[in-house]
Amino acid sequence: MEIIVGIDVLFRATETGSTLPVEMDLADEYSVSRTVIRDAIKVLSGKGLVRTARRYGTRVCDQSQWNMLDPDVVGWRLSDRLSYVNYQREISDLRFLVEPGAAAMAAHRATENEKAHILALARKMATDVEDQVLETDVQFHIAIVRCTHNSLIQAFVPSLEILLRALFRTSYHALRDAIRYDPNPEIHIALAMAIAGGRAEEARHIAMAILPRGNAAADSLELHNDFWEGKLIIFRGGEDCPTCLPACLFRAYSSESGPFEEQG
Repeated sequence: MEIIVGIDVLFRATETGSTLPVEMDLADEYSVSRTVIRDAIKVLSGKGLVRTARRYGTRVCDQSQWNMLDPDVVGWRLSDRLSYVNYQREISDLRFLVEPGAAAMAAHRATENEKAHILALARKMATDVEDQVLETDVQFHIAIVRCTHNSLIQAFVPSLEILLRALFRTSYHALRDAIRYDPNPEIHIALAMAIAGGRAEEARHIAMAILPRGNAAADSLELHNDFWEGKLIIFRGGEDCPTCLPACLFRAYSSESGPFEEQG
């Protein structure tokens, strides 16, 4: 239930500070009990999306208060084409700040076992089938960040893991044709070999070369709706597969067609 209300809060024409309908009206709208609505609002409040208080009801919080690293919030942001475009650009900025430097540091600091692990993950990407490669790709990039052996940089790992998993899975399941997820094991192997060989600057440049495709995909998707499959993927974290929500249960916002459009 919180998934439905969450998407409404994120993508309806609901401005910061506006008040949500009362429990009874929401229960009628979604054909559920008031208890279900109450529990859903509690979940959304915990994620920073809404704030509830007596007398003024439940109001939408400013986006600065939303927990943007929560797996559900990330997934909801990726349910719409233009929202995905913005997300892709934001995570590309973050990856440019973190990953090239992390790759260079890993080349100097990774142990022999860690280097072997990174290389094994890169080679595994060449043999993984279907969406198995997505998780291997995530773990490859996370392994490099861990190999910086810098506690402050390593603190980014849980957040980066959520963001990368959401990005790769959405690209795989919701995009099509030229901009769909491409594992490109060759460039990952080249990066792993540079790290294994202790070649820090080479590792930095290869890591930077991996990233521009994301912004190029965002540019294409912004201009051409044909690349968007329109599947709504819900991310729960961990290695479990994403859920493509059936039209008979949930509705996803579509910026192209108005407030709501049922998924096909």
